[in-house]
Amino acid sequence: MRKTFLLLSGLLIGIVFIFFGVLPDSKKNSANKGVVVIVNDHPIYQSDWDLALEALMMNKRNQITDEEKIIVLERLIDEQLLLQRGLELDLPQTEGMVRKTIVSEMLDKIIIEGIVSEVNDEKLVDFYSKNIEFFSRPSEVHIKRLFIEYGTEEEDEQRLDEVRGLLIAGEEFDVVKEKLGDPIIPVIPNVLLPIKKLKDYLEPALVEIIETLQPGQITTEIESTTGYSFIYMLSSISGEGIPFNDVKEQVKIEYLRRNDEESVDQYMVWLKKRAKIKYFE
Repeated sequence: MRKTFLLLSGLLIGIVFIFFGVLPDSKKNSANKGVVVIVNDHPIYQSDWDLALEALMMNKRNQITDEEKIIVLERLIDEQLLLQRGLELDLPQTEGMVRKTIVSEMLDKIIIEGIVSEVNDEKLVDFYSKNIEFFSRPSEVHIKRLFIEYGTEEEDEQRLDEVRGLLIAGEEFDVVKEKLGDPIIPVIPNVLLPIKKLKDYLEPALVEIIETLQPGQITTEIESTTGYSFIYMLSSISGEGIPFNDVKEQVKIEYLRRNDEESVDQYMVWLKKRAKIKYFE
């Protein structure tokens, strides 16, 4: 019985933390069925309990017993006590992972609140017209290529992980290329090249991907016949515009992406206005 209790307790703690994360949702409304327990002035609602019980039901074939319901409630109390203690110890400021989780959750919350539920064609056409260069095929591009020749699966994964890690960390593309790249012929000239000329140096599939890139973008690894390529788009000259109907989905994606960015920017302006920020030289 004790072994079963401990096993069930461990399972429930895992389920509770998966479903509730580091911080519980404190935004309660009239739809809640009421408070079932108060822990140091913080209420645990019936809706929280119900959600945890539903999570447990997903992993059980039989009905939940009254004893198991009490165990779930006790785990919610434990979680709340641990959360409160973590805040007492100032973990959001002292522990990097906790801080990153909170920041990430806040960004998600801001974006969700600013999501546009519907975007009609009129708005998309207007956005397309104002950003026609963004949706034009480049006539000339200046790119760099980091090439990794196929080796063993283990070697490839190790090198690819290292390349990704360095690029994400902001290391110079040329430095990463020099350190981890393999030579490949023909060498792409370090100048602006017409798209048609680029086809003399790269496989058609790579050229198609390059046509969709914006200046400053670096691709993840792209598989080709002889190895993996990372492409860095330094600059481009816009050429022929692509008809709206051919890029309608791309226009919508970009419209929504920029709306998300604007939501975050506006929220940060509001936060800074209400904050006291003092710079030290």
